[in-house]
Amino acid sequence: MAAGPVSEKITARPVSVSAILGGDIRLEASTYLRDGYGLTRLARQTPGCSVLGELADIWQPSRLAGYEMPAGKGLPFMTAGQVFEDFPRVRKWLAKPFVSQEQSRYVDSSWLLLSCSGVVGKVTAVYPHHLGVVVTHDLLRIVPKDEREYGWLYAYLKTDFFMKVAQAAQYGHMIKHIEVAHAKTFPVIMPEDVVRSEIGSIAVAAIERRTRAWQLRDEAFKLFEELVGWDSATAANASEWHGSFRVSDIFKGRQRLDAGYYNGPIARIQELFAGHPTSKLSDVTTFASDLPRFARTYGESGMPYVSASELFDVNAKPTKMIYAKLIRGWERYVLHDGMIVMACSGQKYGILGRSLMLTENHEGLFGSHDLLRIVVNPCEIMPGYLLTFLNDPVLGRPYVVRNAYGTSIPHLDPSDIQAIRIPRLEEANENRIANLMDESVRLSAEADRMENEAVRRAQEQIDLSIGVTPAE
Repeated sequence: MAAGPVSEKITARPVSVSAILGGDIRLEASTYLRDGYGLTRLARQTPGCSVLGELADIWQPSRLAGYEMPAGKGLPFMTAGQVFEDFPRVRKWLAKPFVSQEQSRYVDSSWLLLSCSGVVGKVTAVYPHHLGVVVTHDLLRIVPKDEREYGWLYAYLKTDFFMKVAQAAQYGHMIKHIEVAHAKTFPVIMPEDVVRSEIGSIAVAAIERRTRAWQLRDEAFKLFEELVGWDSATAANASEWHGSFRVSDIFKGRQRLDAGYYNGPIARIQELFAGHPTSKLSDVTTFASDLPRFARTYGESGMPYVSASELFDVNAKPTKMIYAKLIRGWERYVLHDGMIVMACSGQKYGILGRSLMLTENHEGLFGSHDLLRIVVNPCEIMPGYLLTFLNDPVLGRPYVVRNAYGTSIPHLDPSDIQAIRIPRLEEANENRIANLMDESVRLSAEADRMENEAVRRAQEQIDLSIGVTPAE
């Protein structure tokens, strides 16, 4: 992860009446004060500059007003925010008869997706977990006309230049938007074929590595579930489980009167875990948590700051710089390679309880207080095995999230997480699971670095073409 761009510096600029009255430009001063307006004009004067509509078919499905169904009873659906997550989880299911033009809602692995509502200008490739899922209309579909340009377009659309261009075209008051017509006119700098090919190859290789990393992660989950004893029959029985609990069990320790803490799947998971030796999380790790809230002072010369939500997006870049030394004990908030962080605030259906193994890409970032810091003792448990358990979507994560308390914004208390019991398997089996997860983490980190390199080189070509000196 590299530090994000510095904040825009707005200065007064004269604008001709012909520019205001041309095309679809609104009478908003911000349209002409944003850097993207000037960059767009510079790009269009560059020899060989094309527009996105000439290089790709761009379209958008009609607005979707779906009828929500119980989990698993309809068509799986993803919002725009979920599509950009590193580990998205389908949390909405829509009634099929109410989904108009269903086939237009699905995406293809050869496409790119561009956010056109809210935070405008974000781009992602289409990965396997996006396939077969109804994807929101709030993402423009970008289909390269020449498949050889796929990698170049991906790298180009991920640059800071393109983000500024896209946001210069946005309109709206509270929620910003861009339309298909806007995207078609976005300028695309086209350096020599060999340069585009080299940069595109790096971008494609990054996407392939990230895809492989997620496949290995799924294999680790599947192997863990199999070795613990979870199968389709067990899952069916768990969903139909009914039972009673002693009052003494409910009031033991820190447990709340939440039925979700004792529901069928959780009770069945507990029964499975009871058939294995277990280790308490606090016995195999060291926690660096209980970090207090702090006043944030942002500025261009501070440390790159990441919130919990940013960390769990695909190769997300810090968007803010914080003056860390104004915070007492600021060193405790700095993230380090090899540490596991867990989101301890958020929604149960969102990132709450989700864990991430930090790599060299995260070293030195200033992290939010809403992240539990977990340092694993490798002599007691393999980090990859623990990460698999914590994130397993069927067993581990539900077992973690059951400890959440609060209504509007649920939280996880460090003492509850430290008390979690981890099922232990034979050493050889734990190593098999850990090796899959470790390789997944390694490939994902490598993919991020390769993508950053492709985007950096694409930005260099843009700067050379339009004669802009990069800010130091």
